[in-house]
Amino acid sequence: MSILVVQLVPEGLLFGADRNITTELRLGDDVLASGQSQGPKVLKWPNHEIVVGYVGRAMIADGVHTDEWLYDFIGRNLHTDLQQLAHELKDRLEFDLRVADAEMVLHLGGFVEDAGQWRPQVWCIRNSEAPYRDVKAEFDVSEEIQKYFSGMTGDQIRAEVEQRVQAWQPFWFLQGHDLGTFNTFDGVLRDGMRAIVQTHPDQHHPFPDSLFFLDSLREWSKHLKMAILTYGAYFGAFYEPFQQYVGGGADVVWAARPQIPPFQ
Repeated sequence: MSILVVQLVPEGLLFGADRNITTELRLGDDVLASGQSQGPKVLKWPNHEIVVGYVGRAMIADGVHTDEWLYDFIGRNLHTDLQQLAHELKDRLEFDLRVADAEMVLHLGGFVEDAGQWRPQVWCIRNSEAPYRDVKAEFDVSEEIQKYFSGMTGDQIRAEVEQRVQAWQPFWFLQGHDLGTFNTFDGVLRDGMRAIVQTHPDQHHPFPDSLFFLDSLREWSKHLKMAILTYGAYFGAFYEPFQQYVGGGADVVWAARPQIPPFQ
């Protein structure tokens, strides 16, 4: 297991995750050995502002690591639109896995045109009804942003997100291991960084939302990376190596909100 954070700010969508990948050597239902290696869990399309991230299953069929499998999927779908991508991802996973032996949750995000406005979308593709339980061979697909901003237009969502970041309470949701502990550390870190940004005499760090949009995304990515690294440090300090389900560094990718209105 790991941690995957989806954060929405006025300038775009950020996906962040740790790099520890837990692998197990099993004999039947018995775990003979367990350990961690490192690899990316969040990736970005090379030609579109679309990002994907996962938690759960570290390998797909025939010993292919999940990040390698996702790179291949991206390469085969360079020009597919976001909603179709979500369903293509579901179909490809079901075809390649065909078994229900490990949980897996993926998020796929970007911006789509909706009534002349840019609307953020985050698609969830998962193979369990409840989080990390009741694993099945089929994957469900659902769009998550509408659950939190029901009935709101793209511009209304952006306005609400802007209010939240000005209060240092950016909108985000997450998947992974022991989420309550992550939330506790994140709250403390956010208060600490707010104090540093606003009161440090040398003003080392600007408020992210005061910058040009790409610089703002880069600055928000640093805050998100710090939250994930802190959570990894907690596992490194308090758990044995084979129990360090989160750690190994952190990666953050983003999908920038388009800066020009969609074609009417």
